[in-house]
Amino acid sequence: MSTTDKRHPKKKRRLKVGRLIILVLVFSLFIVGGAGIGFMVGVIKNMPDYDPGNYNPDLSTNIYDNQDKLFGQLRGAENRIWADFNEIPETVKEAFLATEDHRFYSHFGVDLEGIARSIVANIRHGYGSQGASTITQQLARNAFIGSKEKKMERKIQEAILAIKLERMYTKDEIFEFYLNHIYFGAGASGIKAAAQTFFNKDLNELTLAESATLAGQVQRPASTPFNNPERAMARRNTVLSLMVRHGYISEEEANAAKQEEFNLNEDRQKLQENFPWFTDYVIKEGSMILESLGIEPVQLFTGGLSVYTTMDTTMQTKLEELYSDPKNFPPNIEDVIVESAAIFLNHNTGEIKALVGGRELVTRRGLNRATDMKRQPGSSIKPIVAYAPALEMGYSPATVLDDAPVEFPSVPKPYSPVNYDGRFRGLITMRAAIKDSVNIPAVKMLHQIGVNTGFEFGKKLGLPLLESDKNLSLALGGLTEGVSPLDMARAYGAFANQGILVEPYTIRKILDKDGQVLYEANPNKTVVMSEQTAYLMTDMLITAVESGTGTRARLGNRPAAGKTGTTQLPAIPQFANVKGNRDAWFVGYTPEYTGAVWMGFDETTVKHYLRSVYGGQLPASIWKQTMETGLKNQPIKDFTKPNNLAYIPVDAKSGLMPSDLTPSQYIINEIFTRNNVPKDISTAWIEAPICAETGQRPSAYCPDVVNGIFLQRPVPYEPPPSRPGVYPEDWGLQYPSEVCSIHGPGTHVTVYLCEDERHRGVPYLAILPKEGYIGGCPSDVITQRSFPANEVPKDYCPLPDHQLTIASSSADDHFIDNDEAKLDLKLEFIKDNNNNMGVLLVWNSLGPDITYNVYRWENNNAKRLLGSTTDTSFLDETVNTGKNYKYQVIAGNRESKTQSIQIKSNN
Repeated sequence: MSTTDKRHPKKKRRLKVGRLIILVLVFSLFIVGGAGIGFMVGVIKNMPDYDPGNYNPDLSTNIYDNQDKLFGQLRGAENRIWADFNEIPETVKEAFLATEDHRFYSHFGVDLEGIARSIVANIRHGYGSQGASTITQQLARNAFIGSKEKKMERKIQEAILAIKLERMYTKDEIFEFYLNHIYFGAGASGIKAAAQTFFNKDLNELTLAESATLAGQVQRPASTPFNNPERAMARRNTVLSLMVRHGYISEEEANAAKQEEFNLNEDRQKLQENFPWFTDYVIKEGSMILESLGIEPVQLFTGGLSVYTTMDTTMQTKLEELYSDPKNFPPNIEDVIVESAAIFLNHNTGEIKALVGGRELVTRRGLNRATDMKRQPGSSIKPIVAYAPALEMGYSPATVLDDAPVEFPSVPKPYSPVNYDGRFRGLITMRAAIKDSVNIPAVKMLHQIGVNTGFEFGKKLGLPLLESDKNLSLALGGLTEGVSPLDMARAYGAFANQGILVEPYTIRKILDKDGQVLYEANPNKTVVMSEQTAYLMTDMLITAVESGTGTRARLGNRPAAGKTGTTQLPAIPQFANVKGNRDAWFVGYTPEYTGAVWMGFDETTVKHYLRSVYGGQLPASIWKQTMETGLKNQPIKDFTKPNNLAYIPVDAKSGLMPSDLTPSQYIINEIFTRNNVPKDISTAWIEAPICAETGQRPSAYCPDVVNGIFLQRPVPYEPPPSRPGVYPEDWGLQYPSEVCSIHGPGTHVTVYLCEDERHRGVPYLAILPKEGYIGGCPSDVITQRSFPANEVPKDYCPLPDHQLTIASSSADDHFIDNDEAKLDLKLEFIKDNNNNMGVLLVWNSLGPDITYNVYRWENNNAKRLLGSTTDTSFLDETVNTGKNYKYQVIAGNRESKTQSIQIKSNN
């Protein structure tokens, strides 16, 4: 450093205060300006990805029943239901304007006056004491920006986006977006969802006080009228005061509204949780429909759709009530419940009216037993794969099948079906086999028409059959996998719908959030059988309900058709000698609806199986109660009967026209198509001689041989190797194979004796009346006696007045001219030591050589001639227990009064 510098230092300049202030301001403006520009660049750079022209919030989907009544919602992350601006009441709009932005219709998205007012308030009362966000800014934040920690950055972004929104949309559109987007608490987003959630009301039903309550919710949605009613009421009253301040309502109106108590929706979760089983299936069906339309299935939860279903709320409610009552099910076994599922549909339209997929819904989109389960259908499959295809081929309800033991060749061992009750009824009609659910005739029917025919018919009716099901056990429901109640209801619906199969569905139509139709149901309809076949099958299934295994499903005067089904326990060693069942079914229909009910354990084990539970019991009862509810207010109507049908009497043992030999109890009325009416006369009965005393074939030594009527099987029966010595129940109606065992050389012979006292005990053979003659021994002195063959009397009665004389040519033994002659008939039930039953008819004599004709009838059957005799007694051995018989005897122009007798087992 130089000396000069040391000696002459620089004089310091004094800085003036004013200049300092200017320098600081300039420097500050430079710094702040640069920072502000950088800040703004950052704000714009960090603007969220958004498209203000594509406002598309998540919207809840509404679900409606068959009467277009809302019963449920499908929601994504948010519960939001769109409300059009014109749908929102003015009081609601005014409450929000007064509270949130009363200058909304005058600013351009950002309210400068409101900002200034907010700054003053924040200076006076502290930061955050008053906000300045407009409705447009709130929409921008909630719909596009979201919550951010950098509040200044968010505010600027809100303002920028709000200005853009105002340039793209009208004020009303922005207000509509806002009211539909904001969150109100309690899971409700949007004004419409909030009205339902808090008050269970539509928007047009809201009161002034309720409108103010909703407007007050948006500031603090966590504090709701449900959890903090005092705060919610105070906030409501503040809103009402603001409405007065801004001129929307009067002071009097506000004071009246402030006095109103909350009337909250205490069951706010019910709408979403109503009818979970039905809703679950709607979700499944709706997802498939949307996918087929190229729409993401998630739109079912977020697209604000309106789904109109087929559900009958009354039937669904009743079905769920039945399933919630343990009395309708067998008791639990080791805390494992007996499961069940049911479905009811309108077979004419395919609309599913009610369904329950189990005793309890554990998880959404879980196993729905009504639609997804696979179980063995048991006997309920018989009409589908055995009898209906047979009717299509020309068989009839009168077709006779031999319910007798049988073996079919099969690998690894012969197939030998058995009946559930261990009986073998013999020759029975198709109707009788269906009525009593007899197994062997169904298998024989399938064998006759061909397994492939029955298999293809079942496939045509919608059953999910597999190639491995092509065997005779198909007739009894022995399937590889099985069927669901929906499968069975759909198939039976074709019987009820005159042979037309309609695909079932639950969704009638789907509308988008703007009310445009996305989808309308148009179910497939397929003719799967003739209407005559469908009606013949229905007519037989009506018998099964009226007097067969399905009587617990009877609906009084309403016609009902149906079939029970019960499956046996698995044929494995663990179940040897165990009595029980695996599955129990009832499938039935009325002219209006078809329903199927299943019951059983999800997993059948040695402990968990049905004990004394059959399809005709609890499942039939559930079916009946649901049907009664669904049909309660509907008029009674019959099944539609097609043309070309006729009822005619037939022989129950052959299905053909009765012959003169057909016993009256085996003549039945049956229905046929007119081109299938039998024309042949039955040969099922023969007349053949028997020994009157033994009932066996007569020998040459039988003293009294009479003719009897006997059954003749079309195919002789021989017991199969697996059933040696087992014969059907009608075996005893056949002509006996044994020859009389008591009459022969050295045996006794029974003869008629005249025991007139003038014979003084000497045995004389009686002179019996004879056609064309008059006279003979009077009936009151004729008796029967047995003698050793070598001691039989050979002389006939010698009394002159007992001799026969030829009647004159003018005599008419069919005319009785004694006006006082009356024919009195008496009946007596008899039973011998071998338990053989009979009715003995006894009447008074009207004179010698009179022929008496004996008649009998039962129920509505025609009066038939049993036989003729010149005796004054007659034994009818062709009677059965549980029958009411009427008898009459006619001789010439004299008739006895009709006499009745009821044959009971304890007679």
